[in-house]
Amino acid sequence: MVLMNSGILSALGGLGLFLLGMVVMTGGLKEMAGDSIRRTIARFTTSPASGVATGAVITALIQSSSATTVTAVGFAGAGLLTLSQSLGIIFGANIGTTITGWIVAVFGFKIKLGMIALPLVLIGILTHLFFKGRLAATGLALAGFGLFFVGIDLLQDGMAGLHEFVTHDSFPPDTWFGRLLLVFIGVAITLVTQSSSAGVAMALAAVHTGTLSFPQAAAMVIGFDVGTTVTAAIAAVGGPVEARRVGLAHVVYNIMTGIGAFLLLTPYVWACDALLDGGAAGNSELALVGFHTTFNGLGVLAALPFTNRFAELIERLIPERSDEVVRRLNPSLYETPSVAIVAARATLVDITRQLLLLMREEFSTIRVSETGAEDYEQVRTTLSQVSQFLKGVDCKQDEKLTVRLADLLLVVDHLRRLTRRCDEFDRLKAAHEVPILDAYVS
Repeated sequence: MVLMNSGILSALGGLGLFLLGMVVMTGGLKEMAGDSIRRTIARFTTSPASGVATGAVITALIQSSSATTVTAVGFAGAGLLTLSQSLGIIFGANIGTTITGWIVAVFGFKIKLGMIALPLVLIGILTHLFFKGRLAATGLALAGFGLFFVGIDLLQDGMAGLHEFVTHDSFPPDTWFGRLLLVFIGVAITLVTQSSSAGVAMALAAVHTGTLSFPQAAAMVIGFDVGTTVTAAIAAVGGPVEARRVGLAHVVYNIMTGIGAFLLLTPYVWACDALLDGGAAGNSELALVGFHTTFNGLGVLAALPFTNRFAELIERLIPERSDEVVRRLNPSLYETPSVAIVAARATLVDITRQLLLLMREEFSTIRVSETGAEDYEQVRTTLSQVSQFLKGVDCKQDEKLTVRLADLLLVVDHLRRLTRRCDEFDRLKAAHEVPILDAYVS
């Protein structure tokens, strides 16, 4: 019992260190990348296919599919990307996130780096403390990278300690129904850890120590992929139209990919047994990450030709309301200030266009109707919402973004002044009584 408790604590501690390492490493990598993520996505995403490549590469580099997805959602809201292009980025992010599994399988189990990685933690954190800018961010990423492997090492030791008490017979059997139960277990684990990468690391440690058979672990990996959509769906509820559309599309796409992966599992095991020396069981770690990459890759290949039609279907299911001027300004964009600023700028462009149309109508009649006055009041209300959104954007660490933010706040102030002047068109009536001025206001 003592050994079992020790194994459980070691496994939980390893999982915790792995998650901490992922958070720290991702934070450091995002700081290193800075605004280049936004520029890369805007520059290279010209179609759903290029979106897949962009999403996969960026996610693999920064080790965060959520950062890639948030950027894609923000750009869709700002009108810089179509829904189809955004979906391409999300498809690519699903492929890019499988790189974490390959890192764990190759360097975490085949080449054990746990003890070697400990000095990296010290070097990384000292670099972060004594330097500034990108060098400090590099140190943070390095420290996270070290924690990542220390966690894997501890997780592996914990799973090995549980081997005598927990075996693959302790889990649902390798039947169709048993695999389905394991998929739901995978979804539940992802809801708890909020990370599919953590789930994949657990599954790899389990097959490495014999706690799970390969088919059981593969079924759980399917659940991890489906489970990642729940967080995105919850975040999209109550958000702008684009966020809800992308959230729904992400859920539908991952569920369909999961169904395909479930059907692919048995043929994949047969192929591994036929092609690999020792079969899937003898190469369980590499076979598992290979399965993860394979079904995500096939899912993208199957969905890519129908991306535009898929986007049209999602747009019909979630129609856009014509009065939703500030639909882009979702607080979730605060995570990426550059994207929040782009969304706010696009919103101000729409407001300016709307205001100019109102002014043209009022200039043509030289009077303000009751309806017109209400329209101006609505514009002022909308500007207040934009101003409130901009106040929540934190870009103190980036001087260029700070300047852009100040410019947008100045634009809001000028537009407010303009709407107040537009309410004073009645003053022009007095000009009709002066012959010289009448010629100018007629």
